[in-house]
Amino acid sequence: MMDTASTLAATVIAAGDPSKALMKARFFQAIPGGYAEGDVVVGASVPIVREIAKRAPTNVTPDDMSQLLDHEVHEVRLLAAVLMSDLCKRRSTAPGTRRQIVGLALDKAERLNNWDLVDTVAPHVTGPWLATLPPHEQWAILDPLLDSPVVWRRRLAMVSMFGPLRAGDVELPLAVAARLLDDEHDLIHKAVGWLLRDVGLRDRAALDDFLDKNAATMPRTALRYALEKHEPARKTHYMALHRNPPADWVAKLP
Repeated sequence: MMDTASTLAATVIAAGDPSKALMKARFFQAIPGGYAEGDVVVGASVPIVREIAKRAPTNVTPDDMSQLLDHEVHEVRLLAAVLMSDLCKRRSTAPGTRRQIVGLALDKAERLNNWDLVDTVAPHVTGPWLATLPPHEQWAILDPLLDSPVVWRRRLAMVSMFGPLRAGDVELPLAVAARLLDDEHDLIHKAVGWLLRDVGLRDRAALDDFLDKNAATMPRTALRYALEKHEPARKTHYMALHRNPPADWVAKLP
């Protein structure tokens, strides 16, 4: 008789569609030379994985989720991410269980090894939890993630900032974004840009102050996403700064 994790994994694999697996592998760059090279994709759709999560036994434990995160199949790890997120979204979840799930996300951040996995967990698991901590505890968690050579750990730190932002904190998200402005990975540039855009929806002055200081040198992708909600004239202003930074900015460039 299979245990809960094995049964759930088998259900996801059985729901796979070989005709879609190659397309999904390309989409998630699980192909030679891609950032997820070597990952196994079976072609199970996100709605199907979410439906499996919805119908999962109510007694699925953090240990079961840990086993699912260790699985070689991408969609099985996605199921773990959905289960973790859904559990933390429930108001009835006990604080101790919530801490277990957060610990699991941090301990196994490298198993959240694609953007869809990170983006499923970060806004509902690590993000809201970080929002409850005092600054010194926040940075004790964030510093190792931000300094990691593993892109998924850095993205986890960045996307988790939607938690503090929703709680009304713009300073921490902007500080984390500033730490990642020199990151070389496009997946980080996009995450930084999305976060900055949403900072602007809450505090436009804080975003514009950030852009005044950084628009000339920050990655173009991050800047374009950050400006999505700006009026055309302000977009033109900041994009012009990026194309033609003032002389004192140029002197500071490496």
